[in-house]
Amino acid sequence: MDFDERHLRAFLAVAETGSLGRAAAVVNLTQPSLSRMIQAMEQRLGHKLFERQSKGMALTAAGEILLPHARLLAFEMRAARDQLDALRGLRRGVVRVGAVAAAMRTLVAQALGTLLARHPQLTAQTLEEVDDGLLGTLLERRVDVVVTASALDHHEVECLGTCAYADRFGVFAAADHPLSRCAEPVALPDLVDQGWVMPGPGATPRVQFEARFRAAGLPVPAVVVESSSVETMVAVAAHSRLLCWLPEPLVMPHLAMGTLGEVPAPALSHARAMRLYRHRAGLLPEAARQFVRCLPLEA
Repeated sequence: MDFDERHLRAFLAVAETGSLGRAAAVVNLTQPSLSRMIQAMEQRLGHKLFERQSKGMALTAAGEILLPHARLLAFEMRAARDQLDALRGLRRGVVRVGAVAAAMRTLVAQALGTLLARHPQLTAQTLEEVDDGLLGTLLERRVDVVVTASALDHHEVECLGTCAYADRFGVFAAADHPLSRCAEPVALPDLVDQGWVMPGPGATPRVQFEARFRAAGLPVPAVVVESSSVETMVAVAAHSRLLCWLPEPLVMPHLAMGTLGEVPAPALSHARAMRLYRHRAGLLPEAARQFVRCLPLEA
């Protein structure tokens, strides 16, 4: 294949937006020009890459095969250009980091502080995501590395190590909630009839939360409020009689201010380790390498 970077960017834009019109805006081309570029790629390959449908553009089997290779080539081209430009002093290196909220606001933030103190010419882009969303960000090359508590079991990613850091899930409630004032441990059955604010079904914390009750042969408590926002869950718990199950680092400011209290529930106290992952294919950009060196990794 003798495609240049413009062809790869055009193909990826159509694949990711599913629309010639939206893709044209992404790559700064007119729609007819973009359409001709895709047609030229298809003629060179001898395969149709997209099915033109009433709702947009859908990848064909050939397009699906090309997609991961195009992502890798575009990523490597950009990384090479960035590093060559940095060598000439034309552009600062950029590290792109994805992480779960608790790690982003503690471990990653501290590592970025160290990185920027050592290398003030670098810049960073961060993406806060839930555990099960971070794998996609790596596969799509939207980030260089991710920090997550979940094991990313996929043949295209590799674990670079476990961070010398851990946090703990706990149960939290408004400071004046009767359970947050308990001196004695609260048993799991006593939490069944409580209302909860939680992320939506399928989110890793929600799945793990429900599994603990089922493993004990108990009904799953009612989730009264669902939210994907940590701030919203904390605020709802602080202003209601609902309980929340969150990593301790995310609620520390509220515990310090006295708006939240911890419910002593040993059965729902859950420590987790953080792991660092990268995409297995291709070179890790130099800025990302420097970031990794700033993370406390276990030997």
